[in-house]
Amino acid sequence: MRAEGHEVLSLALGEPDFATPAAVIEAAHRAALDGQTKYPPVDGTPALKAAIARKFARENGLEYALSDLIVSNGGKQVIFNAFMATIDHGDEVVIPAPYWVSYPLAARLFGGVPVFAECREADGFRLTAAALEAAMSPRTRWVVLNFPSNPTGAVMGLADMEAIAAVLRRYPGAWILSDEIYEHLVFDGARHHSIAAVAPDLKGRILTLNGVSKSYAMTGWRVGYAGGPPGLIRAMARVQGNATSGVCSVA
Repeated sequence: MRAEGHEVLSLALGEPDFATPAAVIEAAHRAALDGQTKYPPVDGTPALKAAIARKFARENGLEYALSDLIVSNGGKQVIFNAFMATIDHGDEVVIPAPYWVSYPLAARLFGGVPVFAECREADGFRLTAAALEAAMSPRTRWVVLNFPSNPTGAVMGLADMEAIAAVLRRYPGAWILSDEIYEHLVFDGARHHSIAAVAPDLKGRILTLNGVSKSYAMTGWRVGYAGGPPGLIRAMARVQGNATSGVCSVA
């Protein structure tokens, strides 16, 4: 259709409609000229991890040591690493629906069982405490929270997150994946809230995921990152070290 001259708005990929900022491209150019073309540390360079720690503190109210952070080849690898390191056959992964296609597929790769928590249009596609409670069980290994949401755009308010945290406290064996990669794509006065900041008592089992793909239109650069408990981060780094090693040094 595009070849025929039609304007097509594709909703298939989370691809920003602006270019990677020129300053980023120039920084990559300088890095290559400066010889930053060798293998980087598997879990990220100290300078990058320090910058990520500052970002989490500044924008999310979260304090992470460098040992609490990992840099991966896109946010998708963060999820892959975490699920591979923790899921046993038959473990359940609770996913709010509508959902991004890769969450249940990644869970199934490792023998996990996706369980869907329905987010209704009448609720603005936000996840309610009742819907989450209905999906939880003693076999729940992970709960995925993707807000602002792909594909619905739903944003969870502070009261919404507090209600979700109250449910999660009743399931101490469940890890929590907070995929916040769309945090800056909010409009009309909406505000993003990190659940690890809303419920700091749960931070020891929350993996907070982010990356440069959406906010900075760097989808092809493949840089994702996460903060979480150091034991989980170490296990994820072991997975990554035997899969892809570190992120492209220039990126």
